[in-house]
Amino acid sequence: MSERVDFSRNAAIYDRRHGASVSDVGLGRLWLAAGIRKGMRVLDIGAGTGRVAIPLATHGGRVVALEPAAGMVERLRQKDVGGRVQPLVGEGSKLPFPVGAFDVVVISRLLYLTPDWRAILNEACRVLTTGGVLLHEWGNGEADEPWVRIREEARRLFEQAGVAAPFHPGVRSEGEVDEQLAAHRMVRDAMVDLGPGPEITLGEFLRRLTEGELSYIWNVPESVRTESLPRLRTWSEQTFDLDAPVHVPRQVRWTLFRKSAT
Repeated sequence: MSERVDFSRNAAIYDRRHGASVSDVGLGRLWLAAGIRKGMRVLDIGAGTGRVAIPLATHGGRVVALEPAAGMVERLRQKDVGGRVQPLVGEGSKLPFPVGAFDVVVISRLLYLTPDWRAILNEACRVLTTGGVLLHEWGNGEADEPWVRIREEARRLFEQAGVAAPFHPGVRSEGEVDEQLAAHRMVRDAMVDLGPGPEITLGEFLRRLTEGELSYIWNVPESVRTESLPRLRTWSEQTFDLDAPVHVPRQVRWTLFRKSAT
């Protein structure tokens, strides 16, 4: 897969999987930790359906929600009943804003989905004012989580069948994100844990993967799916109790970075 993942095709079910919005409690903790104040200029890059942008705007932020998938932007507009968010269709690697235009930049569950993740971070740092804060949520799980192991076994099977980079063409670890930000005078300021993600069974996760509700098989040829997915199910059944509930991800964690002057 050479390009970013376009989620327009499943905008209608995205909120069911990820939650329609950050909770009031969670947002309050982020707001306090980041030192956000009403009237601050906020840019949400890869805003999706407004899961973070709408709550931030409701609390008084002046929020621009930038999202490349038109279907997701339309869903955001439907949810933003008060019209508090300024939605914009565009690419995070080519931001149409001047240097220092925003006090807060939000990047949530995005950077593993696109090969131009470094350019997105470069642009995010460019438009962030000195002393401003970048809120980053990884959201892609850790290597030892059972659902992540199923996902990575799918990747292995697809690659074994000859599909190069079948899904998630972006950054592979949160540590790489941290290193890139450090090169841009971004200092880690705080970490905010918001508890576990939504709970589902491993069997339900496997169903979503194999039936194409998740993006993992969208770019995989049908012939490879036919060969690989039954093997994935067999491996999963032998490795895990598919009736076991898991949180996806195990822990929702945000890292806050402050832009230093030097």
